[in-house]
Amino acid sequence: MAKIQEPVDNDRGLITVRLQHPFCAIEGHFSDAFCDAVIQIGETTDSMKGEVARDPENNLRDSTVAWLTQTPENAWLYEQISNFVHKTNELYWQWNITIPESMQYTSYGPGQFYTWHADQRRAPYPDDSRWPGMIRKVSMSILLSDGTDYEGGDFMIEEILVGPNYPEKRIKTIKNVRARGSVILFPSHMYHRVNEITAGTRRSLVCWFIGPPFV
Repeated sequence: MAKIQEPVDNDRGLITVRLQHPFCAIEGHFSDAFCDAVIQIGETTDSMKGEVARDPENNLRDSTVAWLTQTPENAWLYEQISNFVHKTNELYWQWNITIPESMQYTSYGPGQFYTWHADQRRAPYPDDSRWPGMIRKVSMSILLSDGTDYEGGDFMIEEILVGPNYPEKRIKTIKNVRARGSVILFPSHMYHRVNEITAGTRRSLVCWFIGPPFV
């Protein structure tokens, strides 16, 4: 499986993270073996149509997802991802995060998409939930497909380096996360999207790390 490495400033696509430029993209970080193993798990797990609350007609999202809850068989996956995200968080944000929610294996085929959205809920999880009082703080997406296997499907994120009066600078397409095994991490409150796929299939692994609310 992929060896966890600390992000370093190199030629392979690291974007230095500051709170006013809050995302980290690393090109090709995870190995082909890692991607193959996750795809095998995802493809053999029961899948469902990706849904968004208060969107019964699926105008906001069209994708297929499988929920990879933690089991003894995939404990290695949770361990590797947790180590990687905690190291990256310590390097760049130093936020109080704890564990990931159940990971999501996502596939997009032709015509599928996910419009602008933020992963963080407007309020902490309720007391009767699995994560009472917690909120999503750090989101992560790993591209399991190679960028040449599909068309469209670019990952876009809203920058807050400039004001909304500069929309051409505020919306950024992350170009260096199309190589297989590339990963992007970002604060869960940041708006982002996956553009419509026009050909092929885009597969990814998504997870959200939670923690107590910011105070």
